[in-house]
Amino acid sequence: NQAISIFHKVKSFNEQSFMDIVSTRRPYGLSSTFNAFSQSAPKTNIKVYGNKTFGYLRNGVEITQNTESIEKYKVFISFGYGAGEGFPHQIINKPFIGEPHSCCTETYLQIGSFDNRETAENVISYIKTKFFRFLVMLKKTTQNGTRQVYQFVPMQDFSKPLTDEFLYDKYNLSPEEINFIESMIRPM
Repeated sequence: NQAISIFHKVKSFNEQSFMDIVSTRRPYGLSSTFNAFSQSAPKTNIKVYGNKTFGYLRNGVEITQNTESIEKYKVFISFGYGAGEGFPHQIINKPFIGEPHSCCTETYLQIGSFDNRETAENVISYIKTKFFRFLVMLKKTTQNGTRQVYQFVPMQDFSKPLTDEFLYDKYNLSPEEINFIESMIRPM
């Protein structure tokens, strides 16, 4: 019940959903068991992030979907993350930047496709806020973090880093609402 007032305040801004820039599963069509990569950079020079590893595509392996974002900056975040039973907890795993000439297996979701590193870093600053992760928590009921769990998270201006203080002020959250978020979400 304490989350309802926060949800309504955020929803009243009628902003686009962050979910719109989050990929579906298998952003590049590669399963989590994909292993057609080598540890040295071949001619393709496309780095593939997989389950607790990375490598480079072997010659002859083609990416058939989302190819337009391979040459851009993007943010990767793991699809599965068990937050544990107790509070406060992290809700989602730590995101990281996917540099140009990179892609991922279905271990990760892709967030956005950006022309510069600064924008990707600003997206990560938003994801790391307790505000962002609190809104994800309202939708996330299992360890799976499909794009749907980002539905209640509003888009922001990513031309600058974002902080909880800025977001709490923007959405006019009361001290009680802020304390509730702070009690539910641990720092990332």
